[in-house]
Amino acid sequence: MGKARRGPVAAQVLDTIPLVWERVRSVIREASTGSLGVTLEQFHVLRHIRAGCGNATELASRRQVSVPAISQAIDALVAKGLVTRAQEEGDRRRVALALTPLAAKVLDDKLDETRAWIEGRLASLDAGQLEVVRAALDSLRLVFGGPEGTA
Repeated sequence: MGKARRGPVAAQVLDTIPLVWERVRSVIREASTGSLGVTLEQFHVLRHIRAGCGNATELASRRQVSVPAISQAIDALVAKGLVTRAQEEGDRRRVALALTPLAAKVLDDKLDETRAWIEGRLASLDAGQLEVVRAALDSLRLVFGGPEGTA
């Protein structure tokens, strides 16, 4: 695609993605602060632990924040009984993180509610429009999802 065609698409991405994210984020914020009693940042830390991020350094890298900031979020989640810490086998300096069963259940429920909300928003689209959205999201993941998209 030529530069003349990429420019309007880039502008549309800048207009659309923040709008979509703000709406989704407000649903996530409501779900996280309501039943879990956590901040949005703490909710994202829980999501990343659930996805396999196992220690503070890895979490800080993924969230693009400092290790002390992540440690503070982890401390709060441990205090709320949502996360456990254990020394990693083979390297006693590293501390592995895990969700408690309660946190895993509530997180799964809240993510299901968020998916249902998104499905409700997509209900007005026909099959062809849904396929276009799916294909566009696949393309965006290819463009932004790699190492250079996460730096």
